[in-house]
Amino acid sequence: MKSIVVEPVKILLTITLLVLSYVAVSQKTDKQLITDSSFGWYKVYHFKGVKEPRNLGDRTFSIRQLSICDSFANWIQASYIPKGTIGDVRKVIMPKIGLYNKHQAFSPQGFGATSYTWDLEMKNGKAEIIRETEIPWGITANEVPGRTLENLSINGDYYFFMEETDPFENGVPKEVIDKYDIKKLGQFRNFHTMHSTASRYDRNANYVEAVLLCKNNQLPFLKVSVEELLSKAEKLIVTDHENKLIDIREKNKDNQKSIDYFSQYENDNFQKALVTLAKHKEKYKSKMKEWASIPSIFYSIDFVNGQDIFTRYKINEGTPNLKTYPVYKFAPGIVEESKQDKPLWIRVTWSWSLPDERTRHMHESIINNFNFQYLYDFFFDPEKVKNKQYQPLKDPRTKELTVAAEKSATAKKAAMDKTIHYFDDFSSSVINEKPVGWYNEGSSTGLYALVTSIKGEEGKWMVIRGNTLTPLTLAKPLPLNFAVSFDVAVPKGFTWGAKSLEWVIGSEMKEAVGGEYFSFKIRPGFDGRAGSTELSTHFKATTRDGLKYGTAAGFSNDKEFNRVNIRIRKNDTELSVFIDGQPIKELLSLVPPDTKFTSMYLKHSRSDGNTEMYYISNIKITKE
Repeated sequence: MKSIVVEPVKILLTITLLVLSYVAVSQKTDKQLITDSSFGWYKVYHFKGVKEPRNLGDRTFSIRQLSICDSFANWIQASYIPKGTIGDVRKVIMPKIGLYNKHQAFSPQGFGATSYTWDLEMKNGKAEIIRETEIPWGITANEVPGRTLENLSINGDYYFFMEETDPFENGVPKEVIDKYDIKKLGQFRNFHTMHSTASRYDRNANYVEAVLLCKNNQLPFLKVSVEELLSKAEKLIVTDHENKLIDIREKNKDNQKSIDYFSQYENDNFQKALVTLAKHKEKYKSKMKEWASIPSIFYSIDFVNGQDIFTRYKINEGTPNLKTYPVYKFAPGIVEESKQDKPLWIRVTWSWSLPDERTRHMHESIINNFNFQYLYDFFFDPEKVKNKQYQPLKDPRTKELTVAAEKSATAKKAAMDKTIHYFDDFSSSVINEKPVGWYNEGSSTGLYALVTSIKGEEGKWMVIRGNTLTPLTLAKPLPLNFAVSFDVAVPKGFTWGAKSLEWVIGSEMKEAVGGEYFSFKIRPGFDGRAGSTELSTHFKATTRDGLKYGTAAGFSNDKEFNRVNIRIRKNDTELSVFIDGQPIKELLSLVPPDTKFTSMYLKHSRSDGNTEMYYISNIKITKE
């Protein structure tokens, strides 16, 4: 009689936030405990607005502007609960002008709020932040939306370009891109979105997601023509030349010989720069009225070196296929205009990466919870939200849980068998969901191990694609003598030479790092040829670590489903490995007597192709 599988149902559960709590869960390392814990905010502020203006340098920020900062901070905290980290939110006004950023005097008056989260570490059972690891999510009115061309931003002009990067390089699957790319998500359809270079306010961020909200969704910046950019470049060359001659005379005022020598060197460089500039004008004479677009910031030395500022290659070379970005400037009077209470535009930025659970959760919260349309309407179409309070699209306190399916008859029988220490055939897990009872680390491309079924094969299988997994219900320690067995398979066409599947059984709860452990690796062969295996042992009682190689007979990539059974047996001091019941003699190894094993995990370090995955099922640990 076939076992009855109960179809999963989704339930909504409002969770209570546990702040700075440390709950011991079987088999979880400190890292895993931190990643899975919702530590939340240091404080939920519920800002009420301000009563006095504030000065920064010679700029005054009005009560209304500062109260908008309060609203931004409240909306951030209403939309996101930090997970795997502790968060805080701070109000921001800008720019603060100093000796090295005098050009910011020509930038608009910005104001907003930025939240930060930190990496954590466990100390004496408590989670503590690691300083200098904060990652931002900010909402700012009137912030410069790109990289500033500082050398050109003089005499009241402010030039910038919105440089981008691609956060989904290196083989990220389409399903992940469709889920996470703000350029593809419906909520952002009407807004200007970028994978942008980080600004000076985006601490520790290599790049940020950037959403620009502007009246009628039209960017309020002026386009810069090729002619104007070259004219500004000429002024830059001349100004730099004059400043360098002054500097030479001041530094060598008592040495005329040095003045003559260095001045001549500088004059030669100046002539080279003018020649390069002339070549620019000739090369681009038919495009002078077109919108200028550059690949990166340029300096006067680039003209001395003969570089083309529009391609970053030598001016006489052909134009390469290089990504360029259009140049903008602010309209005259932008500083005065930005002093009004209403934002001219709003820039929302945040930093995240696929492999980082902490920031991926933040990204998911922003794209799924934060109400960008309300933010836009509040400032640029206020009648639509009149008398309406901000509400996130989804309450971050709400968590979706999946009810487990019914265990198979085999799993139920195993649970009653006292000789079986651990068993999982994934029957209680739901198809296309994460396996129940496993700590599941996402891959570098944002994929998790999921449970699936295979046509023509019995039962359910866990699919591993660049993941590390740890069983959470494994009782510890393992029996003194034990055997670990499991079925492993790969699809047809698994890339020959791709990363192995690794099983690690260790004596410490730190993924065996620094402890005693042994590691078994296996990967398939190709075109019907045998696969390869590896067994490495790391024990303090031995004079050196052991490393042995063997073959995996019958494990290849030529069939639709290439399946073998592996059994690793530890008996007193002997460690042996079997494939489909046959010993892999080359892997026979020794274990120090009375070694206690308390942890186990399996790992596939990287998946670079659609066929590079392992199917696992029928994991069993028996007492020997």
